[in-house]
Amino acid sequence: QCGSNTASLAGWWLVAASGAQQPPRPSVSLHPSQGVSVGDNVTLWCHTPRPALWVWLHQEGRSTYGRMLDEERDATEFPFASTVRDDAGTYRCQYEVSDSQDTSQMSDPVELVLTGEGDAD
Repeated sequence: QCGSNTASLAGWWLVAASGAQQPPRPSVSLHPSQGVSVGDNVTLWCHTPRPALWVWLHQEGRSTYGRMLDEERDATEFPFASTVRDDAGTYRCQYEVSDSQDTSQMSDPVELVLTGEGDAD
């Protein structure tokens, strides 16, 4: 009887410890959220449920933008000035928790759609 209690306590500890290592998933949003044309300014915001010192914005199949923050924040902006066609695409973000240095899962995706032709390359 004593052995089974010890095993269940050890199992609970493992679950609790592993759960503590995965920070809550962030969310990403676009401002403005629609009607963005080539050449316009747009800002992507990564909203972090826990204070973060590192935030990454991933453009699917293309680039990753990392920002080390000078202070803990719950939202980080990634401004795009004078957007070009290559800026269009699917974006996700993730962050590193400042106190434990654990990295979150990726956010759900957001799609940046650009209208207009822009300059030919």
